[in-house]
Amino acid sequence: MIDFSNDQMTISGVDILNERSVEARKTDTALAMEICSKAILYAKNIGYQDGLAKAYINAGICLRLASDFDSALENFGEALKIYRNIDIKGESRVLNSMANVYLNAGNLTEAIRYFDDSIYLLESIGDNEFEASVLSNRGLAHQQKGDYDSALKNYIQSLSLHISNKKPIPYYLYNNIGIIYLEIGNYEAALKYFFSALKSEENDGNIIEASYTTANIGRTFQYMEDYTNAITYLSEAAIIMKKFGDVQGVSQVYSNLGKTFSKMKRFRDALKYMQRSLKYYSGIKDKSSIAHTLCETGEVYFEINDYVNAKKYFNECLAIAEEIDDEVNKTRSYFGMAKLYSRFLDIENTSKYLNKAEDLAESRSSLKDLCRIYDLGHVSYLSAGKTEEAKKYLDKYQECLNKMMNLEETNNIKMFTVYNNFDVELVTENLKSSCETSTFISSKVA
Repeated sequence: MIDFSNDQMTISGVDILNERSVEARKTDTALAMEICSKAILYAKNIGYQDGLAKAYINAGICLRLASDFDSALENFGEALKIYRNIDIKGESRVLNSMANVYLNAGNLTEAIRYFDDSIYLLESIGDNEFEASVLSNRGLAHQQKGDYDSALKNYIQSLSLHISNKKPIPYYLYNNIGIIYLEIGNYEAALKYFFSALKSEENDGNIIEASYTTANIGRTFQYMEDYTNAITYLSEAAIIMKKFGDVQGVSQVYSNLGKTFSKMKRFRDALKYMQRSLKYYSGIKDKSSIAHTLCETGEVYFEINDYVNAKKYFNECLAIAEEIDDEVNKTRSYFGMAKLYSRFLDIENTSKYLNKAEDLAESRSSLKDLCRIYDLGHVSYLSAGKTEEAKKYLDKYQECLNKMMNLEETNNIKMFTVYNNFDVELVTENLKSSCETSTFISSKVA
């Protein structure tokens, strides 16, 4: 039980409450929210502006973790009003936190804009220690867009700043670089990074962040077709996330469990988890993730040859993606429709949707999406007896695959991997099997 006595209605009392809120946030967001609500009340009563702004930030972060994005932005907005008058450093922190809300909500363009604003302020005051954290967060936004090259450039900048500041490599960078290796098909390297992140998170007592990494370990085993371990780690992550009220995290895990059961050909279970995921996402009005899960559900129906429902879910995904201008999910929907028409050898409609998907993927520099599109184009035109067009797609696929394989070298990330004794080789075959969509759970600095 927290003692909210009158002696805390002082500057030092508010500071103590803010510190307690930050600590509680690692394991109990409800308690953290209770503490920072008191801090807001006390700071207002004594006119302590800096303490009030920090309490608003703490409340915003708690609300983001509870997937209440609108309320989170309201609290960050209040903090921003205060810091714009008194403290550039504080303002940079709020901008980063607001960017994280947009990142969670799937508004990647807005997220990158706020990260850029935060980095601009940090560079103006020479705060390269926190800049390293924001660079990692900005890398996540590019990563979710599918632009792994830009993501890795941000991660390398972040790593360089940590090293130059003689700081240990933080868990969130291990986790996020692990996701990159997972997405490009280097599962051995991904697991090494994830387990390093997990060890750091558990040592720090950061249970919520540890649950995200646990989920990513499960997703790696899913890609490796080790479904027993995939279900074990994903289920463990879900238990922790449920305990701490992380609705968005639970939703992502359910989506990944659905994907796992689909790969196991247990389609009834797959659809059950997809529907659970949709229910949770709808509760927090996370439209981008709703669109993604609708498309994943369409993929399950496609696998069981229920093309009517597959088309229905692909179109529902597209409708939401167009409403919120979500290019990532528009690409997924167009790709799903192309695959559907390819099954019926309708090359005209297949080509129409492939071209739409390709244009969007190129605009985002998404090598992973482009690989999937080119591979489907090659197979579709070959099946239709159009060998010349099929070869063009095959050539583009091979070129795209080579770029994916060279991401380590071009971004110097391999040196860091070897430095950490993570000396592993990229398996080319894994690249092709990893070129599919799935929900990853990222680590960010609040």
